Amino acid sequence: MNMNISRVLSTLFLLATVFSVRAEGVMVSDPWVRAAPPNAPALAAFMSLENHSGSEVALIGVTAAAELGRVEMHRTKMADGMMKMIQQKNIPVAPHSSTVLKPGSWHIMMIGPAKVPTVGDQIHLTLSFSDGSEQMVMAEVRRGGMMMKGGGHQMMHH
Repeated sequence: MNMNISRVLSTLFLLATVFSVRAEGVMVSDPWVRAAPPNAPALAAFMSLENHSGSEVALIGVTAAAELGRVEMHRTKMADGMMKMIQQKNIPVAPHSSTVLKPGSWHIMMIGPAKVPTVGDQIHLTLSFSDGSEQMVMAEVRRGGMMMKGGGHQMMHH
């Protein structure tokens, strides 16, 4: 009897391991939201998406608390000599590569927030990917300019 239970448990453990590896196709790091004045019409969220799989994965949806407003994916592009934010259907992440959501590039917009969070608050975002996986992230509200010195690559790599 005990032999069967341990066999079932080890099989379940193996299955759980296999599925968790598959769900880790995209690794999300450094999620943050730019601090905004209390009456801001929109909020912007940024993060790094790393694809460790052998095929392209795209961020296809983002959900946040209703009080944060409508959530859209955008990309800032130069058009007619002006920087314009263009709404995107998804944010692609190439195989074995990363897409960085940062000011002046790809980003997530929360439009028409009922309440603007303050510096230090944590915003809960659920990211949906084209491979069927979902990830929940906590994005900290920080002060942030257009670009950090050195492009923000001061993070230590192990």
